[in-house]
Amino acid sequence: MLKHQLKNTASRILHYLQDFTPREDLYALEESEACLNRGKAADGGERFVLSNPEAFHDLGIGTVLNAVFTAVPRPYEKSRVSDREYIESLFHHPAGDKEEIGKRQETIFELQNSEALWRQVLAVKSSLDTCLYDERYRSAVNGLKSLQDAANIMEFVSSIRKMQKPLSRRLKRIKDLGDRFDADTKFGEAERFLRDIYVPYGVGDAIDDNMDYLTSLSAVGSRREFYKRNRILLEATEKMLTEDPYAQFLNDEAGAVNLLATMKAKLDIWHKEIFSFNLAGITLETWGKNERKRYGDLMEYWLLLVNEAVYSRIPQLAIGDLSAELSFYLGAAALQRKWKADGFAVTLPVLLDKRAIRASVTNARNTSLMERLQADHIVGNDILSDRDHNLFVITGPNNGGKTTYLRQVGQMYWLAHLGMALPADQAELSLIDAIFTSFNTEDNTAEGTGLYLTELKRIARFSRPAAGQPRMTPYSVVFFDEFANGTDHEESVKRTKIVLEYLSQKGVTAYFTTHKHEIADMVEAGRLPGAANLGAEVRQSESGMETTFRILRNAKEKSYGHIQAEAMGITPDALQSYLREEIAQRLYPVEDTRMECREESSP
Repeated sequence: MLKHQLKNTASRILHYLQDFTPREDLYALEESEACLNRGKAADGGERFVLSNPEAFHDLGIGTVLNAVFTAVPRPYEKSRVSDREYIESLFHHPAGDKEEIGKRQETIFELQNSEALWRQVLAVKSSLDTCLYDERYRSAVNGLKSLQDAANIMEFVSSIRKMQKPLSRRLKRIKDLGDRFDADTKFGEAERFLRDIYVPYGVGDAIDDNMDYLTSLSAVGSRREFYKRNRILLEATEKMLTEDPYAQFLNDEAGAVNLLATMKAKLDIWHKEIFSFNLAGITLETWGKNERKRYGDLMEYWLLLVNEAVYSRIPQLAIGDLSAELSFYLGAAALQRKWKADGFAVTLPVLLDKRAIRASVTNARNTSLMERLQADHIVGNDILSDRDHNLFVITGPNNGGKTTYLRQVGQMYWLAHLGMALPADQAELSLIDAIFTSFNTEDNTAEGTGLYLTELKRIARFSRPAAGQPRMTPYSVVFFDEFANGTDHEESVKRTKIVLEYLSQKGVTAYFTTHKHEIADMVEAGRLPGAANLGAEVRQSESGMETTFRILRNAKEKSYGHIQAEAMGITPDALQSYLREEIAQRLYPVEDTRMECREESSP
C-alpha cells in the first residue's frame, strides 16, 4: 500500500513540475565586467595602456601584483586561481580611460580609509565565492545542491545588507543590487524559508548524512543518527506546511499529495525496522543499501517541491567578474594601508589630459625597495617633466641609483593607470597610451642574437610596429637602461644619438641611462631639443666616494671609475703588493712567476 502511495506521489509531483519554470527576470549587476571591459575609452581612445612584453618585468610591477593578491584571504582554491588570473590580466593592462581610473581610485581609497567597510566588502566577496565555488552536496540527492545554492544566494544578499552605505560608485552599485533584493517581496518569502527553516534545521546536512548512514547501519550510533536526522526533517516539514507564514510557501500540490503524512508513514516503518533487529535474515548493511534508493526517492520528491517554491521566488542573478574585481580593490586598499602604516606617504595622483604631457611627482619611492627596506632607509626622488623638458639622460656611477630611478618612474605611471595611489607626497601625471622598456639583457642564445642586436630589434619594433603591436606616440613613455653597450664605443655613441634625436623629434617622454659622457655633453650644449641631464649624486669624503641615491636635475656624471678602482685596491702599487705578499707566504715559488723579470727591468 505504501509503495503504491509513493509511486502515486511521485507521479503527481512530476506531472505538476512539467509545467514549472523558474522565475525568469534577471537581476544584473551594473558594469558586471568593469575593470576588464574591452571596449573603447570614453574619449574614443584605447581603453588600456599598451606595452612591450618585457616592460612588466623590467619595471618590477610583479612585486606590487603579488602584494595585492596575497593581501586578501580566500577560502576556496578555485577562487585563488580565478582571482589570480583576473588580477594578472588587470595588472598587464593598465587602464587608459580617465573615468575608469577615477572609479577605481575612489573605490580603493574608500576601502583604504575604512577598515570596517573593508571587512564588510571582504564578507561580500567571501559569500559570493561560496555561491560560485561551494561543492557541498554536489554528488548527493538530486535537488539538494540547488537548494544549497539558494541558501548561498541568501547569504550573499545578507552580506550586502550588512555593508555600510558606501560613497564610491563601484561599491554603491553593489549596495543598490542588495536594495533591489530587499524590495523584492517574492525573494523575501524564499529568504524567510531558507533563514528560518532550511539553515537552522540543518536540512542539507540531515539529508546528505542520512544517505551515508544507510550504508553503515550495523552500528547503533549510525541508526540513532539516522533516526535523529529524520526527526529533524519531519519537524522542518511540519513547520513549513502548517505554521504561518510558511503554510502557503509550497504550492497546493504538496497538500494534495499529503507530503507530511507520507513522510511520517514511511519514516515510521524505517525506524521500526532498523531498531527491531528482526529483518528475516537480511543483514542491516544489505537492508540499508536496498532502502537507500527508496529513501533517496522520497528526499528527491521533497526537494523537487521545495526547489519549485524557492526558485519561483528568486530572480536570476548576473554578477560577472565581481568577486575577482573586489579582490583587486581589497588587495590594493590593504597594500596602500600597509604602505602608510610602514611610514610611507601615500597619495592619489591627479590625472591630466594626455596632451598635457606633464608629470610632477614629489618624493616618490621605488615599490620594490619598499618591500625590503624601512621608510627611513629609502631615498625619495622627484619626477618632473613637461612639454619643454621630457627627454632625460641619466648619468652616474654604477650602483648609484640610475636603474632604480628608472623603475621608480615607470612604477608611478603604471600604478597610476591601475587606479592605485602612489608612494609619494603629491602626484600629477598625464594619461599615457603606452609604456616601452629596453633594459640590459643577456645574449639571446635561442635566437642566436647578441645583446646589441637584441636591442636594435627592440628599437625597430618600437618605431615600426607590426600590425596589432603597440605604437610609440608623443603620449608614450620610454625607458632605456644602458642602451648599445654590446658594441664598440664609437658605434654605441653614434647609435645612441640617432635614437635620442628620433625620440626628441617625436616628442616622446623618455628616460635614458648611460655612461657615455658624449651624450650628456650633447644635452648640456643644448643640441637635443626637450632634453635635460639628470645625475646620480656622489659625495667624496676621506674614505672615498659615497653615493646618496639622489637624482639631481641638470647634473651629469663625472668620471668616478678611477675612484671606485682605487677604493677597491685596483692600482699598480696595490696589486704588486698583493703579489709580493703571496710569494712571501710561499704560496708558490717566485720563479714560476714573471716577478723577477719585472723587477730586473725596473729602473
